[in-house]
Amino acid sequence: MNIDFEQKLNMIYHATYVPTHYYVKSNLKAVYPSLSLPDDYLKHYKDQLLSAQDNLLYLTTKEFAYLGFCRNPETGESVVLGPVCSIPLGDEAIDHLISAYSLPVQMRLQIIDFFHQTPLFSLDQFLNILALIYTEMTGNDIDIFARFRIVNHEREEEIGNVHSRLLYERKEEQHYHDTYFFEQAYYGFVERGDLNGLKDFMKTVPPLDVGSVAQDSLRQSKNIFIITIALMTRHAISGGLDIETAYLLSDSYIQEAERMTDATAITLLTATATMDFTRRVSDAKIPSGMSTDVFRAIQFISNHINRNISVSDIAKELKMDRSTLSRKFKKELGFHISSYIMRRKLEEARSLLHYTDKTISEISEYLCFSSQSYFQNVFRKKYCCTPREYRKSVTKSETHVR
Repeated sequence: MNIDFEQKLNMIYHATYVPTHYYVKSNLKAVYPSLSLPDDYLKHYKDQLLSAQDNLLYLTTKEFAYLGFCRNPETGESVVLGPVCSIPLGDEAIDHLISAYSLPVQMRLQIIDFFHQTPLFSLDQFLNILALIYTEMTGNDIDIFARFRIVNHEREEEIGNVHSRLLYERKEEQHYHDTYFFEQAYYGFVERGDLNGLKDFMKTVPPLDVGSVAQDSLRQSKNIFIITIALMTRHAISGGLDIETAYLLSDSYIQEAERMTDATAITLLTATATMDFTRRVSDAKIPSGMSTDVFRAIQFISNHINRNISVSDIAKELKMDRSTLSRKFKKELGFHISSYIMRRKLEEARSLLHYTDKTISEISEYLCFSSQSYFQNVFRKKYCCTPREYRKSVTKSETHVR
């Protein structure tokens, strides 16, 4: 049974949920989803795409959303794909979108709902979907790397010229980057969770040539901070900090730095972040050199700590025998996997007591303890104080510091 192109588009949409407009000879025939963006927003881009000479292309809007276009000149069929984003649109971006296109403020919720219901896609993913639709429409296969010049050899050549000139000048002036060995030592303290060693090391940091990565001092400080946090995150993960905690912590610090307008404050934030990552690695206390299976088990536990997970659940996820996983975990880390699950739950509870205002009952329920009294008992046994006493102690400590 032959399936017509509109039916195929319908199937592709329900497989990907990429917004799609289907035209035949410039007449709109179908829209997916039916609740689309206000036409005032898309009209400029649609007109630009529909009038293009090229039969396959994409563009990026001012809001960094992707829009694609493909056409079959023989049948007069064309498709406008998108918009989709690779990162969520924040409130500021939504407000800018409304202002830039003179959209009614009442449509704000409609726009938010649209982008909330549309999945995020990388550019590669988006172009592959666009190429699939083009192939279904025309019968022509597309190599997206060649067609869309994903690897830009001209830009590579330009960068190569700049790089060669700068390298020549630096060698003539005997002026070199001198941060590599410093970085090896600096991030080593983070990876080992060595707080005392890091404190001593930071007292003796020499002046360093970190290179130029921006046109002004504030942007330079922010870019260096982002690079530092990115490297720190990876070393912290290697030291045993669970992946999700490390990446979310990284995001939080980078967002904080982006809000700052003082380069000195960003430098101080670097020290704060370094101590924070190092302390968390120290608390994790997971030795280096663990096997991939044990590492994946630890990550699964960390990402599902608010679930009532068992050793069998972890073994199933890793496609391993339960007893084999238990033996391997105990041999490499020196304690049972069930003990580690409890340890991670209590560490998570301590973090929630410290950084949130959730009640003890809410925390107990969130972490799937069988009862609040059981949670309080195991917490007291681990930390020699009740959850309430712990929260009071950290609150008092913070008040004293202020």
